[in-house]
Amino acid sequence: MKRAVKAFIAVYFAFFMCVFGGINAFAWNVDQSRLGISLGEVPDGTVFADILLKGSWNKAETDFNENNGQLLEAGRDSEIAKYSKDGYTSMLFRHNFAQLQECDITPEFDQKRMLLKLSIPSDEIFSHFRHIKLAYCDKDGNVIGITNEVKVKKSFWGMPAYTIAANGSSLTCNVNNGPPYFMIVLVPLTAAVLLFIITAAIIIVKVRKRRRQQK
Repeated sequence: MKRAVKAFIAVYFAFFMCVFGGINAFAWNVDQSRLGISLGEVPDGTVFADILLKGSWNKAETDFNENNGQLLEAGRDSEIAKYSKDGYTSMLFRHNFAQLQECDITPEFDQKRMLLKLSIPSDEIFSHFRHIKLAYCDKDGNVIGITNEVKVKKSFWGMPAYTIAANGSSLTCNVNNGPPYFMIVLVPLTAAVLLFIITAAIIIVKVRKRRRQQK
């Protein structure tokens, strides 16, 4: 009987390990405090790029983002800082949640990128700002090119990862929600339940067989 109890405890341990191990295997780890922008072809003279956001959000707006202004050496009177056309304004200069971290736009390289640090999660930002463009700017903050408009897809579940890519006048924003919910929870849970049932059945059969032998 003691052996059966020990076996039952082992089954419980295997059950929980299977559930939590399966959940961890399907885990979707997204850093929503970072936003990357990949760039292909850019207009001649481009030194940095900026996301243009359509709409307003009082808690996220500012007259001028001093930190980004200093990093990019573009003042509050620069064209990008004052940009306001068709409801679009600069993410880096007119909002308070984005901080430039990396800017690698070397003309001779095919792969160019920028990285922004966000104080508001990216899914919350793009649930407010559903339409975006990208502006190419020179060293003085003059706008020398703008991409097409993109509508950011809604995310109804999970923790979305946003991938923004521009190539010349083309802009894309892909939204990846990661594995479906049933894969994260239901698949490992189902496997664990089956394991539990099979192992429990084997234990019961062995216990009954042993009792018969003892009679």
